[in-house]
Amino acid sequence: MTRYGLTIALALAVIQASPVAAQTKQPGARMERIADGVYAIIHDAADEQFPNGNTGVVIGDDGVLVVDAAYLPSHAKADIALIRSVTDKPVRYLVVTHLHRDHNGGASAYRDAFPGVAVVSGAQTRDFIAINRAATAKSAAANGSPLRTVLAALEARLAAGRDSAGQALAPPAKADLERRIAQRRVELDELSTLRVITPDVAVKSELDLFLGSRRIHVKNRGRAHSPDDVTVYLPLEGVLFSGDIVVQSPMPFTGATWPMEWSAVLHDIESERVTAIAPGHGPVMRDLSYVRALHALIDGVTSQVSTFLGRGLTIDQIQQSVDVTRLRTGSPAWSGSALDDDWKATVRSLVERAWHELRGLD
Repeated sequence: MTRYGLTIALALAVIQASPVAAQTKQPGARMERIADGVYAIIHDAADEQFPNGNTGVVIGDDGVLVVDAAYLPSHAKADIALIRSVTDKPVRYLVVTHLHRDHNGGASAYRDAFPGVAVVSGAQTRDFIAINRAATAKSAAANGSPLRTVLAALEARLAAGRDSAGQALAPPAKADLERRIAQRRVELDELSTLRVITPDVAVKSELDLFLGSRRIHVKNRGRAHSPDDVTVYLPLEGVLFSGDIVVQSPMPFTGATWPMEWSAVLHDIESERVTAIAPGHGPVMRDLSYVRALHALIDGVTSQVSTFLGRGLTIDQIQQSVDVTRLRTGSPAWSGSALDDDWKATVRSLVERAWHELRGLD
């Protein structure tokens, strides 16, 4: 199964655990307790092609702050059920960390459930969502889109009753194929009717929000993973919701990034008191070891690209010359031959982005 292979189901199951590691689970997602009144909802991928961003939950004296709204409204509705399993307080703030749809596509579910919720984002992210979100969602669901092409191929396989190798579908394989087709149909229906929620509050630099006595610091980090990345930090607990500035799924997402500025943001994060990081994708981290490995990867690749540019190498020559063997050992999450293709794609896009940035093209 690929890293995008599990569906987000809507059935809710509550599992009791110890106060330190309490988790509430549903198929495809789990809510993990990070600190008192602080949770991360860790999502599996939305499907084989598209990820699903994690969601943060901070419970205060008089309400709740949520970080990111998942890929689809149905995913956000399932998250709201998880939130209601641990508190009956209303969601007062929804902070969107960046423009990518897997972190804000479900915002309408929060506006429906909590009409007074204030949606907060970076200043540029607000504009990006207002201009692009509806268009990109409808494009993804349009006739001839990659999503519809995949759905058509799956439906044809089911109609033929044979797998990709031409063998007759066994009952478990048929059931899995039917599940994937149903999932795709729901996805396309939601994308084609997606209601865009433009953020109400635009953060240019920094903003403190309060839920009674609980202080929550929202900081616009500028360009890193995206053109306008926001983090959410709890100073008392040292908990950071990083958005996609930090991703382990199992690899970081390096396409359409700004490596040099990303590096500076990671440096700032390393200088802060951080006891736990809830990343944009992947498991909660209890120290900065992965952040340091990611930082070393970005700096190592950028340094090599700079050197090769100075020697007059072309981008194709640079792609062949960059050596990341040592850098891959920086995190156990990146090891194993099964991840070789993912690793190569991650490095290749990082090299290309560093090449663009170093040449002043971005």
